[in-house]
Amino acid sequence: MSVAIRPATSDDLATILGFDPVARREERRHDYMSKAIAGDRGMDVRVLVLDDEIAGYAVMAEFFGHPFLERIYTAERFLRRGVAGALMANIEGQFEGDRMFVSCNESNQPMRTLLVARGYRVSGMVENLDPGDPELFFVIFRDALDAAIEAANS
Repeated sequence: MSVAIRPATSDDLATILGFDPVARREERRHDYMSKAIAGDRGMDVRVLVLDDEIAGYAVMAEFFGHPFLERIYTAERFLRRGVAGALMANIEGQFEGDRMFVSCNESNQPMRTLLVARGYRVSGMVENLDPGDPELFFVIFRDALDAAIEAANS
């Protein structure tokens, strides 16, 4: 089994949109992802390729001057195989600064569980982005991340 994480290219767009459930409902996701892959507003898109197939992607952006994991998706057939965790580890190992933010819907229990397991803590909440499903914001500080990386390498 081969695994690689690399920057997304415009050639990846159709595959990414094919497994993104929001893209099936909203045309604006196509524009968003196209711009993100092109690096619009400083965004960075990474894909995890598993045996020559894109299994997931992550979009990094900036939030009040701090790194922000804006979006992360795993293709349904690759769920529960560590794709999101591997993408996050890749991002965490490369970000600069003293903290990084991530958000997810309150209803997204798998992501919330992953974030807590990785040492993130709730930092706040915004209501009315998705009716009835508040957006939870999480933060991890550099010192906590460095300690977790050191413990994993011991």
